[in-house]
Amino acid sequence: MIIDGLQINNWTRDVAIEAASGGVNVVHATVGVWEDLAGAMTRIGAFRHFCRHNSDVIRIVTTVDDMRRATNDGVLGVVLGFQNATMLGDDPEMAQLFADVGMRVIQLTYNIANHLGSSCWEPTDGGLTRAGHRMVAALNEAGVLVDISHVGNITGRQAVDASAKPIAVTHGNPYWFCESNRNKPDEVLDAVASRGGVIGCTMYPLFMGGADVTRSQYCAMLARLADQVGIDHVAIGTDAVLGWDPDALGWMRSGRWDRPVDPAQVPEFPPWPTWFDGPKDFPSLREGLDQAGFSPQDRDKVLGGNWERIFTEVFV
Repeated sequence: MIIDGLQINNWTRDVAIEAASGGVNVVHATVGVWEDLAGAMTRIGAFRHFCRHNSDVIRIVTTVDDMRRATNDGVLGVVLGFQNATMLGDDPEMAQLFADVGMRVIQLTYNIANHLGSSCWEPTDGGLTRAGHRMVAALNEAGVLVDISHVGNITGRQAVDASAKPIAVTHGNPYWFCESNRNKPDEVLDAVASRGGVIGCTMYPLFMGGADVTRSQYCAMLARLADQVGIDHVAIGTDAVLGWDPDALGWMRSGRWDRPVDPAQVPEFPPWPTWFDGPKDFPSLREGLDQAGFSPQDRDKVLGGNWERIFTEVFV
């Protein structure tokens, strides 16, 4: 299976077809970012409705066996995820309730701090709170993968230690490849891998150095990361943003808390590299991995095998 560790698309039938057009079999799809409990449940309901009425092209999956069945049926399998935990409130029981309606990946924080911990953009990282420790345990018990992609480095490092199961960076790169706060320093990368986790490296232009980064540079980064943390811990999380209007990035980044007054300040999505302009270009990535010297076995681990392994260990 080819598995994309994260896409945050505005899903339509055409988007679902495009998401699978490069041979992708399974996608971890964001269905909540800034929502409260009611808003999150509404988003899940809407996505379930969408999948039910487009069942010939897309299907929600909650286990690895589900993923394999979807792949055999020629249908895109979708793992539901949140890129925030605010919708869980302060009640650890919500971890199991959301798992019961299909959620399998939850990021502890998004772009601002919450009651569980700090985001990567905070000037001071206060670490995993007491509520955060309890929520990590609840997510473990519910079979939900803990994601630290947008999480601050101290909070993320403490989440690794607090978790009884492997955790993931579903979409982020090493800081040594691109010096962005959204990327992870060695101490976080090494900790995630040492506990059996996975780093899903992203092609989102702002976190890999821009559209001018070449395929050979990106694949060389994957090779160096594999040497650093082990081949079993390197994967792909494209952070694809299919189907959105150009002005959607402002909401995606900041929600309600930081909306610009001047329309000219509303950010637009950055251009992607020509060698990877979206999921349709997974064959290009595959070719780049081959040219970078990955063996067929190791290449297939990066393209999906490592996600399959961690999903098997975490999902219940």
